[in-house]
Order: sequence, then structure tokens, then C-alpha cells
Amino acid sequence: MIEGVDINLGGIVYTVPPLSFKQLRILQPKLDILQQIGNMPSDDQLAVVSEIVHMALSRNYPDITLDQVNENLDLGNMKKVLPAILGVSGLVTTVGEEQAGTL
Repeated sequence: MIEGVDINLGGIVYTVPPLSFKQLRILQPKLDILQQIGNMPSDDQLAVVSEIVHMALSRNYPDITLDQVNENLDLGNMKKVLPAILGVSGLVTTVGEEQAGTL
């Protein structure tokens, strides 16, 4: 297992590692779609979130399907899962990281 963050999807706790460079290259053009996620995400935004979660999970759980991810993602856990994956991948800065190194 590759180290990462623990997320709960559908009552199962998964360890999600950072996205690989290969995965980031595939997702890069789609990440801009996430910038405007509001209270009700668009179909395109939901598809990108599902793809990101699936790609990240597939590093430790190669047999997990996109359909399984879609069945277990919802608006409630999406707001925890997506920042966790983006954070562990170094795509967003957490509060602790922002303060590290500042006096």
C-alpha cells in the first residue's frame, strides 16, 4: 500500500495515496473545471470529481471501478474526500502548511 490519507466512502475506509505524475498529466486539463464548484456542482464537475477519486483510489485498489466510486460518493463526503486527495497530492495547501516556516 502506498501511504496517503484515509477516506470513508460508503462505510469503507480507504487509504488514498497522492496522484501519480501520470495521473496528474491526464487530469490537468480537467482540474480547471473544479474551480467554480458551488452548492450544486454541474454534471461535468461531478464527473471530474469521480474521475479524480477513482484515479487516486486505483493506485492502492486497482480493482475498484468508477461505478463503485460513483455509487459511494455524495455531496456530503465529496467536500471531505476531494480536498483530502488534492491535499495529499500537493495541489492545495492546508492551513498547517501555509503557516509552516513563517515566524
